[in-house]
Amino acid sequence: MRRPRHPQNQLLRPLNEILGTQANVRLMRALALSAVSLTSGELAKRAQLGRTSIYPALRELERAGVIEFVGAGSQRQVQLRERHPLARVLKELFRAEARRFEELIAALRELLVELPLRPMSAWADERAQDAQNEDTLRLYFVARPQELEDLTDYLNARLAKVERAYDIHIAVNGLTRSELETLYGQQGNTLSEAALLDGVPPVALLEPSRQEATKPTPKSHDEHDARSRKLALAIATKIKRDPGLIDLAEDRIKRRSGKASPGERRELTEWMRVLSTMSPARLRRFLLEDSERAIRLRQSLPALNLLSPAERDAVIRSHTDADVIAAVTRR
Repeated sequence: MRRPRHPQNQLLRPLNEILGTQANVRLMRALALSAVSLTSGELAKRAQLGRTSIYPALRELERAGVIEFVGAGSQRQVQLRERHPLARVLKELFRAEARRFEELIAALRELLVELPLRPMSAWADERAQDAQNEDTLRLYFVARPQELEDLTDYLNARLAKVERAYDIHIAVNGLTRSELETLYGQQGNTLSEAALLDGVPPVALLEPSRQEATKPTPKSHDEHDARSRKLALAIATKIKRDPGLIDLAEDRIKRRSGKASPGERRELTEWMRVLSTMSPARLRRFLLEDSERAIRLRQSLPALNLLSPAERDAVIRSHTDADVIAAVTRR
């Protein structure tokens, strides 16, 4: 972009430099929402930028005094410089942005609860599919072919209220399982970043075809168990801070049970028994147990719906228990 004809004093107008480019904004967002300092590689990944391309922007932000490097050599990491006068304001700005998206996702989930037919999976994808649709949020769902038209019409007729409330356009895309496979192959999209709205994660619907090409290894099971335990620790931490979340989880499971498949309903019924009979302290211990029952139920933790999309993303990316706890307790 061409430099403005009339420059302004950077000491008096520091935001010109701090938020002057999209790369700067993306990096500041990732740092403001992180509970820990980040390596350059992790920062680039969270900001969805090329690893080598972030260094000029980091130099600008360091020169502006809003970020700082900690450590040395290959261990050097980046963090927001808390002593900067605008650090607190910038954090709140990006947290407000994140809360807006979380509230939007919550509104969509509430809308899907009222669907006359429950899809196999429904999710929101905030990433633009092409240059013409950068201002569009895409809502995908997978259902049986004979249900696609009715579900699409139902959603399109009721999305206007959400669109007005959040000043956003939402495009509805109904898919069959075979169309999901085609879309997945064409876009090279792992679907791991999608915000789940209802049903099973969309990537789970691809598993049958994947099993023909590769079988799960002990390592993949270990990784899945470790991921589930991190989510369980995060939920246990939130319950410790606010035991009232248990009642919220019960209400959500009751609403979901009415439209669940027989197999899922059995899991939800067992969760209801756990939530209604265990004290908050006992529930927190159970969530982290290595018993067969606890490990099995940890696979259906999303049914509790107690983590926001931003919290879930931060938890999954965490490396230690301390990181997990920080991800759901930062304010």
